[in-house]
Amino acid sequence: MDLLSLGLVMVAAIMHAGWNLFVKKDEDKFLSLTVMAVTSSVLCAVLLLFMPGIDVSAWKILIISVPLHAGYRVCLSLGYKYGDMSQVYPIARGATPLLVALISVILLGVHLELTQIAGVVAIALGIMWLTFHAGFPKNNEGRAIGFALGTAAFIAVFTLLDSRGARLSGNPFSYVLWLFVLEGILMFVLAASVNRHRLLDYISRNGRTCMVNGVVMSVAHGLVILALSRSPAALVSALRETSVIFGVIFSAWILKEKIGPVKLTCTLVVMVGIFLAIFK
Repeated sequence: MDLLSLGLVMVAAIMHAGWNLFVKKDEDKFLSLTVMAVTSSVLCAVLLLFMPGIDVSAWKILIISVPLHAGYRVCLSLGYKYGDMSQVYPIARGATPLLVALISVILLGVHLELTQIAGVVAIALGIMWLTFHAGFPKNNEGRAIGFALGTAAFIAVFTLLDSRGARLSGNPFSYVLWLFVLEGILMFVLAASVNRHRLLDYISRNGRTCMVNGVVMSVAHGLVILALSRSPAALVSALRETSVIFGVIFSAWILKEKIGPVKLTCTLVVMVGIFLAIFK
C-alpha cells in the first residue's frame, strides 16, 4: 500500500470515529443520524448526475439493502442512547467481520484459512470479554450491548448483499451512490412519520451541525472507495477498522468515559482479530 492510500484510509477511520462521537454526544441520536443521512443523500444525488446507470439486477438487491441500512442506523442510535461509546462502538464494529465470517461459512460454504479462523476466535473472545467481564449485563448496559450486536448484524447482512449488488451493477460507484440516496430518503420518511414536528424543530436547532457531520460521513466513505481503487481490499478493510481504536480514544478524551485495562485490552484483542480475519 502506498503512502497516499494509507493516509486516505487513516483519515477515513478518524472521520468515522468522529461522526460516531457526534452522534453519541447529540441530544437525539436517531434524528442526528437522519439529518446526516439526508445530507449524504443530497450530495450523492448530485454526483449521480455525472455517473452511468446500474444494471436492473442490482436494483433487486438495493430494494432489500436500503431498509437494512436504515435499520443499522436505528440500532446504532439506540445503542448510544443506552451505553458508552467505548463499549458500543468496539462491539458493533468488531462483531461485524465475525458475523460475516460465520454467515459465509455456514450459509455460503466459504472456506477460511487458519489465520482467518484465529481472527474470528480472537474477535469472539474479545467481544465476550468486553460484554461479560463484570457479570451478565443488566438494564441499560444489556440494552446497549443488544443494540450494538444488532447493529453489527445489520452491517454484516447488508455488507454481503452490497458486495453482490456492486458486482452486478456494472458500476460499483453508481451502486453506492444510489444506496446512500435511497437510504437518506427512507430515513427522512421514517423520522417524519414518527414525529414530523419534532424533526422540523430538531433541524431548526441542530440542522447545520448535523449537515457538517453528514458531509464528514460522506467524505469518509468516499476516501475508502478511493483507497480501494488503489490498494488491496483486504488491507484497506483491515486498516479502516482502526476506527475502533480512535473511537475508544475519543470516548475517553472527549466524553470522559472510564476506560479501564479490561476495556482497552478487549478492544486491542478485537483489533488483532479483525486484522487476522480479513487477511487471507
